[in-house]
Amino acid sequence: MPPIKRRPPEKPVDNKKAIKNILFLLKDYKLKLFITFICALLSTVFSIIAPLLIGMATTTIFDGLNAIATNTGTLDLNRLFFLLSVVVILYVVSSIFSYLQTWFLIDISTDISYNLRTRIMDKITYLSMDDAGENKRGDILSRITNDVDSLQTGITQSFIQLMTAVITIVGVLIMMLYINLWLTLASVILIPISFLVIRFITKHSQSYFLKQLTFKGSLNAQIEETFTGHDIIRTFNQEDAEMEIFESDNENWFKHEWKSQFYSSLNGPLMNFISNLAYVIIAVLGAIFVIQKAIAVGDILAFFQYIKNFTQPIQQITRVMNLVQTAMAASERIFEFLEIDDEPNPSDAEISELNDSITFQNVSFGYYENEKIIKNLSFDVKKGDKIAIIGETGAGKTTIVKLLMRFYDVDSGEIKIDGVNINEYDKNSLRSLIGMVLQDSWLFSDTIANNIRYGKLDATDEEVIDVAKQVRADDFIRQLSNGYETVLNEDSDNISHGQKQLLTIARTILADKEILILDEATSSVDTRTEKLIQEAMDKLMENRTSFIIAHRLSTIKNADKIIVIENGEIIEQGSHDELLNQKGYYYNTLNS
Repeated sequence: MPPIKRRPPEKPVDNKKAIKNILFLLKDYKLKLFITFICALLSTVFSIIAPLLIGMATTTIFDGLNAIATNTGTLDLNRLFFLLSVVVILYVVSSIFSYLQTWFLIDISTDISYNLRTRIMDKITYLSMDDAGENKRGDILSRITNDVDSLQTGITQSFIQLMTAVITIVGVLIMMLYINLWLTLASVILIPISFLVIRFITKHSQSYFLKQLTFKGSLNAQIEETFTGHDIIRTFNQEDAEMEIFESDNENWFKHEWKSQFYSSLNGPLMNFISNLAYVIIAVLGAIFVIQKAIAVGDILAFFQYIKNFTQPIQQITRVMNLVQTAMAASERIFEFLEIDDEPNPSDAEISELNDSITFQNVSFGYYENEKIIKNLSFDVKKGDKIAIIGETGAGKTTIVKLLMRFYDVDSGEIKIDGVNINEYDKNSLRSLIGMVLQDSWLFSDTIANNIRYGKLDATDEEVIDVAKQVRADDFIRQLSNGYETVLNEDSDNISHGQKQLLTIARTILADKEILILDEATSSVDTRTEKLIQEAMDKLMENRTSFIIAHRLSTIKNADKIIVIENGEIIEQGSHDELLNQKGYYYNTLNS
C-alpha cells in the first residue's frame, strides 16, 4: 500500500501571496472591474454631495425662520424645494449605480468560483497516485465547496465594501475640507488611530481564520469516512470512538472559529468609541465656530453627516476584515492544492497495440524510499499468455500491475512492451491498452446500463445487455424494479458486492482491451456464480494478454505461467503442472 503521510504542520497565512493569488484571479476581468469602479465612484460621489445640499436646505430653513421672526423676510420655498429635489435625484441615481456595481461584482465572483471548481476538478483528475492518496477526500471536498464559497463571498462583499469605503473616505474628506479646515483636521487625526487598531487586531486573528478552515476540512473528511463506513463502525461497536474523534475535531474548529470571530468583533466597539469621540470634538468646535459666525448652522449639520459618512467606511473596513481574512485563508488553501504538480507525462508517443511481449527486467520499487516492495523482478509475458501472480498478502502482487499501468514509476530496472520502455510512451495511450477489474469494485451513482457503458461510452443498449448476459448478470438486473435503468445509490449498496463485481467485469468486457488485469476479480463472487462466469472470463481472455491475481485454484490452474511472489521476489514460476512437480511453495500451499 502507498505510505500514509502525515498532515504538514500548520503555518501562518502568507498575506502577500494570498493577495497575489486573488489579484491573479481578477486579472482577466479588468474591463468589468473598471466599470465596477466607475459605478462605485459615481454612486459614492452622488451620495457624498447630498449631505452638503441637505445642509444648505437646513441653512435656508434656519435663515427663513429668523427672517420671519424678525419681520425682515420670508422662507425661500423655491430654493428649499430645488435643493430637496436635487437630493432625492442624487440618492436615486446613487442607488442605481450601487446596484450596477454589485451586479458586476457578483458576475465576476461567480465566474471565478465556476473556474476555480473546474480547475480543482481538473487537478483531481490529473493528480499522481501519491498526491491523490495524501489528500483526504473530505478535505478536498471542503476546498472545492467551502473554501471556494468563502473566496467568492470575500470577493463580492469585501471588494464592494472596501472599494466604496476608500472612495467615500476620499470624497468625504474633500467635502469636509470645503466646509471647514479645522474641523476636518480634528476629525482626520483619528484616522491613524483607527488603522492601527485594525492592523493590530488583524495580525492576531489571521492565523485563526486559516486554522478554522483547516479543521473544517479535517472534520469534513472524518464525517465522510464515518458515513461511508458506518456499517463497519457499528459492527465493531466503535460509535463512541468515532464520536470522540468528531468531538475533538469539532472542538478545534469551534475554538479557532470562536477566536477568529472574537478578535474580528473587537473592531466594531473600538471604532464606535472613536466615532463617538469625533462627534464630541466636532460638537464643541462647531459650537465655537457658529458663535464666531465662522460657519453656518447648516454646515454643522452637514459636517455631522460627513463625520458619520467618514467613520462609517472605517467601521465598514473593520467589519469586512473577517471576510477578507477568510477569503485570503481560503485562497491559500485553494492555490496550495492547485499548485500540486500534475502527474508527469513527458512523452506524447502513442502505443496502439501489443505485438510481441511484455518484459519486466530487474524491476525494483518501493513506496517508501528505503523499503522496497519489489526487488529485482524479471519475467517475460508473451502476447496472448495468461499469467497468474500469487503470493501472500503484501508480497507485491498488486504493485506489479500498478507499475505496468504506470500508476507509479519503477525505482530501477525497466518494463518494456515490444522491447520499448513504457516510460517512453504517453501514459494515457499506454492505459488505453489495458482493462482492469479490481478486488474493490467501484461504480458511479448512475444507472446500471451507464455503469456498464463506462467501458465504451458509445455502446448501444444491445451491446450492454450482451456483455451482461456473458457474465450472467442479466438475470439479476432484470429482477430489479427498473432493470437496466435502476440507479445505484452513492455507495452502490442497493446491490450486493458480488453483483457489483459482475458489473465491473461486464464493463471491462465491453471495453475490449488488449491487456487484461484481473486483481482478485472473482473474490466477491460465490463458487456457483464463479463457475457460471468462468466460461465468459475464459472467452474474454482468448487472444488477450492477461494478468491474474487470485487465490482460488480454479482461476489460476489454466494459466500459461504462474509466478509465485514472496517479499517482492520471484521464488517459483512455471505452469500449474510444472510447479506441482517442483513440490515447492506452490505445491505446499495447495496441499495445505
